[in-house]
Amino acid sequence: MKNNVVTIIVKTLLNLGISPNTKGYHYLRDCILICVTSESNLTVFSKDLYSKLAENYHTTECSIERAVRHAIKSGWYRHNEELAEVIFMNTLQSQNDIPTNSVFISTISEWIKINYTDLLK
Repeated sequence: MKNNVVTIIVKTLLNLGISPNTKGYHYLRDCILICVTSESNLTVFSKDLYSKLAENYHTTECSIERAVRHAIKSGWYRHNEELAEVIFMNTLQSQNDIPTNSVFISTISEWIKINYTDLLK
């Protein structure tokens, strides 16, 4: 199950323009994996998510947050517009808006939960 979910997350991130050669890509992948596979509602953003990653990667929560923000911002200009429109529907004011870290992570997590329910069982 976990490998299938990671594959879906990776394909989604790549299609949204997130480059795998950035730290933020790896942090995003792990954040989304935690949110998708967790029983608790981690999509309601808290420092708990960043602190878990900071512990795993031996870095600070601030570094995680900054790297994620950079990955989203740089990827947003290269993303697949059709996929972004499907995933983010009404969560952004306009197509030019760059989603915040929490909006990006929680929206993708919920989209995967809805569209790939069978893989999460």
